[in-house]
Amino acid sequence: MNHFPALRKKTGPLSAILIVGISSLVHAQTPAESSEKGINPPWELYDTDNDGYISAQEAEKQKMPAQVFKSLDVDRDGRLSKEEFSKAPLIRAD
Repeated sequence: MNHFPALRKKTGPLSAILIVGISSLVHAQTPAESSEKGINPPWELYDTDNDGYISAQEAEKQKMPAQVFKSLDVDRDGRLSKEEFSKAPLIRAD
Protein backbone atom coordinates (compact mmCIF):
# COMPACT_ATOMS: atom_id res chain seq x y z
CA MET A 1 0.00 0.00 0.00
CA ASN A 2 2.30 2.72 -1.22
CA HIS A 3 -0.60 4.94 -2.24
CA PHE A 4 -0.36 7.18 0.83
CA PRO A 5 3.26 7.25 1.98
CA ALA A 6 2.74 10.49 3.91
CA LEU A 7 0.14 8.82 6.11
CA ARG A 8 2.54 6.06 7.12
CA LYS A 9 4.86 8.62 8.68
CA LYS A 10 2.06 10.18 10.77
CA THR A 11 0.32 7.14 12.16
CA GLY A 12 0.68 8.23 15.80
CA PRO A 13 -1.69 11.23 15.67
CA LEU A 14 -3.97 9.49 13.19
CA SER A 15 -4.24 6.43 15.43
CA ALA A 16 -5.11 8.63 18.40
CA ILE A 17 -7.87 10.33 16.43
CA LEU A 18 -9.30 6.98 15.34
CA ILE A 19 -9.23 5.60 18.89
CA VAL A 20 -10.99 8.67 20.31
CA GLY A 21 -13.58 8.55 17.53
CA ILE A 22 -14.28 4.85 18.01
CA SER A 23 -14.53 5.15 21.79
CA SER A 24 -17.00 8.02 21.35
CA LEU A 25 -19.19 5.77 19.24
CA VAL A 26 -19.02 2.96 21.77
CA HIS A 27 -20.09 5.24 24.62
CA ALA A 28 -22.78 7.10 22.67
CA GLN A 29 -26.30 6.58 23.94
CA THR A 30 -28.87 4.99 21.71
CA PRO A 31 -32.24 6.80 21.38
CA ALA A 32 -33.98 4.30 23.66
CA GLU A 33 -31.54 4.80 26.53
CA SER A 34 -32.15 7.16 29.39
CA SER A 35 -30.12 10.26 30.11
CA GLU A 36 -29.99 12.90 32.81
CA LYS A 37 -32.60 14.91 30.91
CA GLY A 38 -35.13 12.09 30.51
CA ILE A 39 -36.02 8.99 28.54
CA ASN A 40 -37.55 8.43 25.15
CA PRO A 41 -41.25 7.65 25.34
CA PRO A 42 -41.89 3.94 24.71
CA TRP A 43 -43.49 3.23 21.33
CA GLU A 44 -45.58 0.38 22.72
CA LEU A 45 -47.25 2.71 25.22
CA TYR A 46 -48.59 4.88 22.41
CA ASP A 47 -49.28 2.38 19.58
CA THR A 48 -52.04 0.60 21.50
CA ASP A 49 -53.68 -1.00 18.46
CA ASN A 50 -50.31 -2.33 17.20
CA ASP A 51 -50.86 -1.09 13.63
CA GLY A 52 -47.37 0.37 13.36
CA TYR A 53 -48.55 3.98 13.69
CA ILE A 54 -49.67 6.30 16.46
CA SER A 55 -52.92 8.07 15.74
CA ALA A 56 -53.90 11.43 17.20
CA GLN A 57 -56.40 9.61 19.44
CA GLU A 58 -53.76 7.21 20.76
CA ALA A 59 -51.41 10.11 21.46
CA GLU A 60 -54.18 12.07 23.19
CA LYS A 61 -54.96 9.11 25.49
CA GLN A 62 -51.32 9.21 26.64
CA LYS A 63 -51.57 12.96 27.26
CA MET A 64 -49.34 14.00 24.36
CA PRO A 65 -50.17 17.64 23.65
CA ALA A 66 -51.85 18.15 20.27
CA GLN A 67 -49.20 20.70 19.30
CA VAL A 68 -46.43 18.15 19.92
CA PHE A 69 -48.29 15.56 17.82
CA LYS A 70 -48.70 18.07 14.97
CA SER A 71 -45.04 19.06 15.09
CA LEU A 72 -43.94 15.40 14.94
CA ASP A 73 -46.32 14.52 12.08
CA VAL A 74 -43.93 15.72 9.39
CA ASP A 75 -45.78 14.16 6.45
CA ARG A 76 -49.13 15.45 7.77
CA ASP A 77 -50.93 12.14 7.36
CA GLY A 78 -52.57 12.34 10.80
CA ARG A 79 -50.44 9.59 12.34
CA LEU A 80 -46.90 9.11 13.52
CA SER A 81 -44.53 6.55 12.07
CA LYS A 82 -41.70 5.14 14.19
CA GLU A 83 -39.29 7.50 12.48
CA GLU A 84 -41.45 10.55 13.23
CA PHE A 85 -42.05 9.38 16.81
CA SER A 86 -38.31 8.95 17.38
CA LYS A 87 -38.04 12.75 17.34
CA ALA A 88 -40.44 13.07 20.32
CA PRO A 89 -39.23 15.10 23.29
CA LEU A 90 -37.77 13.15 26.18
CA ILE A 91 -39.95 12.32 29.18
CA ARG A 92 -38.63 13.51 32.52
CA ALA A 93 -37.41 10.59 34.57
CA ASP A 94 -37.98 12.06 38.07
